[in-house]
Amino acid sequence: MVRLFRGLLSQGRFSKRARRMGFGRESAESILDTVKPSNGAGFTAEPYSEKTPYRQWIESDGIPIHIGYHIPDVRALPLAPWARLGVNGAHVVMEGAEGTDGAYVCEIPVGGRTKPQRYLFEEVLYVLDGEGETTIWHDRTNKHSFRWSKGALFSPPLNVWREHANRGDAPAKLVAVTDLPVVMDLFHNASFIFDNDFVFTDRYGSEQDFSVCGPDRVREKGRAPGVTGEGRGKVYECSMIPDARALPLFAAEARGRRNRTSEIQLAENSLQCHVSEFPVGVYKRAHRHGPGSHVLVIGGRGYSLLWTDTPRFSESANQTRVDWGDGSLFVPPDRWFHQHFNGGESPARYMAVTWIGGKYFVEALGGGGRTHRLGTKSVHHGGNMIDYPDEDPLIREIFEQELKKSGVKMDMA
Repeated sequence: MVRLFRGLLSQGRFSKRARRMGFGRESAESILDTVKPSNGAGFTAEPYSEKTPYRQWIESDGIPIHIGYHIPDVRALPLAPWARLGVNGAHVVMEGAEGTDGAYVCEIPVGGRTKPQRYLFEEVLYVLDGEGETTIWHDRTNKHSFRWSKGALFSPPLNVWREHANRGDAPAKLVAVTDLPVVMDLFHNASFIFDNDFVFTDRYGSEQDFSVCGPDRVREKGRAPGVTGEGRGKVYECSMIPDARALPLFAAEARGRRNRTSEIQLAENSLQCHVSEFPVGVYKRAHRHGPGSHVLVIGGRGYSLLWTDTPRFSESANQTRVDWGDGSLFVPPDRWFHQHFNGGESPARYMAVTWIGGKYFVEALGGGGRTHRLGTKSVHHGGNMIDYPDEDPLIREIFEQELKKSGVKMDMA
């Protein structure tokens, strides 16, 4: 029963073992009702509620929930003890995600570790601070561990057990983007999601090179929008990027002047990632797509403009400006035009995680992958990009004023 309570034994396996020991079905179910697994599998969604099952679920988790269009610095978010994981944490609900994907932050104390967890949703984790080690397994006789430190980007395979441990001399803080909102809202059954024995051998079969990343992991199969020249069609296909801040990038001029990008496919996920960087004195082309792209800034500072309805920013009834720096998080809402500007003295780099998928194409919910594929096609030709000659003159005026504040010369000629 201790293993059941700690989430190390599924309810299904417990029931089978109990019956083999002579307990009847009713007795086994009675024990399950008494011993609630620590992974929260006893959760039941309230029907006919204005709150989604996912929102009900995170409220039952007992930790802070931070809601908004923009988080200035996810490192600074207030956290609280998280019984399910055994560390401090908080949920993050970005309004622009519109129920497609969600996020959380957790902090592991020095010498601490998370409780073992397994679940039927994907997650991509980025190490904000600290260093540590993650252990994954299907069964305890065949474990695999890999180390990580600040800047690492990784994803445990779907439904494997995972445990994160702090191996440094300071707290380790991670931020994760998951597709739990879609999964929970579809099935509204936590036992199915957190207590499922199914093994996805097509995603992970205990390979010892699971966490290896290098030039040999770059595949010629990607479809990243705007990747041109030597980087066309290339994608990092692995399960861990040791440092996303130093990841080699490929030319992606279609997304902006001197822009560079790397597409990343982690752990056979439907979730998709990319890292993008643009230099001092420039800004990217405006574009729009479906919801769910969590943009996390991992270097530099600047701002983004977001607006609706019309390609001309000054004519939009809904205008938003997001000022960002290292650790900022925001999600452009469904089909809102958005444009990123480097307003600092160093290259600006961000990573984006979205439920849409790259290796496994998805079209549902707000246009999904289809709208992303139109991100480098002009609005004049049925696409979702505003080319530089077509942009509102106010865009460049705002940028010029911003650069004057820091004494940076514009490089958009």
